[in-house]
Amino acid sequence: MKKNKLHIGLLLTTAGIMIMLFASCKRYADPPPYFEEPGDTTKPAARKVLLIGIDGAVATEYKKMSLPILQSMLAKSKYTWEGVSDEVSTDAASWKTLMTGVSYSRHKIKDSTFIYSQSINDPQHSSVPNFPSIFSYILSSPRSDMRTAVISPWRTMVEKLVPEALDPVVAADDVAVKDSALKRIKTGNPDFMVVNFNSVAIAGKAGAFLADNVGYKDAALRIDAYIGELLTALKARPGYDKNEEWLIIVTSTHGGVGNSYGGPTASEVNSFSVFYHEKFKPLEFVRSGFSGVAMKGTGSSVIRASIPDDGGLYNPGLAQQTVSVKMKSPTRTQYPHFFSKMERFASTTGWSLFTNSSGIWCLSVRGSGESRIQGTTPLVFDDKWHTVTFKFMDSASKRWAVRYTDGLRIDHTDITARGTVTSPSPLTMGWGTDPGMGAVTVSFADCMIFNTALSDAEVASLQCSKDITQHPRYANLIGYWPCGDGFGGRFLNKAPGAVNKDFVLQGSFTWDNYSEVPCSVTPFQPTTGKAALFLKSVDVTVTSLYWLKLNILPSWGLEGSKWLEQYEQEFVKL
Repeated sequence: MKKNKLHIGLLLTTAGIMIMLFASCKRYADPPPYFEEPGDTTKPAARKVLLIGIDGAVATEYKKMSLPILQSMLAKSKYTWEGVSDEVSTDAASWKTLMTGVSYSRHKIKDSTFIYSQSINDPQHSSVPNFPSIFSYILSSPRSDMRTAVISPWRTMVEKLVPEALDPVVAADDVAVKDSALKRIKTGNPDFMVVNFNSVAIAGKAGAFLADNVGYKDAALRIDAYIGELLTALKARPGYDKNEEWLIIVTSTHGGVGNSYGGPTASEVNSFSVFYHEKFKPLEFVRSGFSGVAMKGTGSSVIRASIPDDGGLYNPGLAQQTVSVKMKSPTRTQYPHFFSKMERFASTTGWSLFTNSSGIWCLSVRGSGESRIQGTTPLVFDDKWHTVTFKFMDSASKRWAVRYTDGLRIDHTDITARGTVTSPSPLTMGWGTDPGMGAVTVSFADCMIFNTALSDAEVASLQCSKDITQHPRYANLIGYWPCGDGFGGRFLNKAPGAVNKDFVLQGSFTWDNYSEVPCSVTPFQPTTGKAALFLKSVDVTVTSLYWLKLNILPSWGLEGSKWLEQYEQEFVKL
């Protein structure tokens, strides 16, 4: 009996050692757990994805070139020329966003080390976040036997970003990338394959990311021809459009400006995306309407935005100043502050906008003592867009705070006794000035600060202005945040000379499309063959998983949308 126990113990010990040895030899981290929805026993259809990412393909320039293969695909595609990659357009940031469905504002991968870099202005992360690639989600799904491949000339990306791919290929150049992909399409049976071409970016860096740069256009034409070869090979498969349903995605991973890329300019983040399937009806997506972020929550769950260091630019001091913001809020509660240049109400200097239970907006001004201006105003906390404006002005040997709602003057208050109004606090949208009060949910648009006191007529002209550059006081504009960027982790400052004065978003924010837009924004006009949809690189992961019929868990925190669901009548057999 003792001998049997000894044998069993030795067997268990040996098995344990083998398990530990096996675990230590794995070449990728454990994928996140995948859980099927209860009762989901449907066998997935033979859906497959070919994802082609082209580095350095500026959408506006590609559209000008009218490349023959890409143009021919549009007749069976949902596509856009107005998409974006991400706010940081380096190769590493762009591919991390594309492969994870999470934007740079969260993954913080910027260079080829693929190591998370925490900003001193981004303290909310106490530990290094983990955002796996789409290959990890596939590997942990009920379809873990799916044949996956990635082919790229960039070894670091293949080895560090997507180590979970079952068939990783580092090719010598774009010709080798194309040949490797053709081989797998003709003689293999891939389910999800990522193909990366980089010669367009190389040509852009050698000259310019412009259609009239001969080298750039030649590179684009070569890659277009390669895509044509891949399409021909796919369509020659016996099961194509029969028992194989292929979604072919062609997208630019980032653009470029001049002969470089990596930054946030329009040309660097401008991308196109083409989603091709034999049964798709053609539809072009255009960016229209308004996409913003709602400030909400309190404490550790707060979503707000602030300028880390404005260099004192937005302190009024003893000078004249005008502050104007468009806002939309359904909240009607007691005293939350929602837009401020004040560290702590009401014990520190500065100014702050707050509300009360009646749904009116109020103003606190503190220098030498406080002026708390709570006179009756038109209702603004009614879930509609309103413009709230106030100014500090000098008149009749006194200093005044003047308030306006929707361009109309409400009141004026003598604040001469307050003296200098200066605060070291960052300009902030959202909760925090009075931590003792509850949260207010509020969205912003067209936030402006002028270093002068606008006249009543000039304030009124801000109300629905669609081009601020035409305003008579444009030269006095020191801060202008449209707040409708639609992507990234910032509200970009579009005022002339306001470098590094962006609002940095904090918390688990999301960009939302608003059905009601500010009057300064032109709403989408229905047009045949076009629809309003702002596509981004983060949408590619979600769209691919959706097409492969894999459940997407909320705990993954993917930022893309399953926009393709609304067109299922075109490709789902009933």
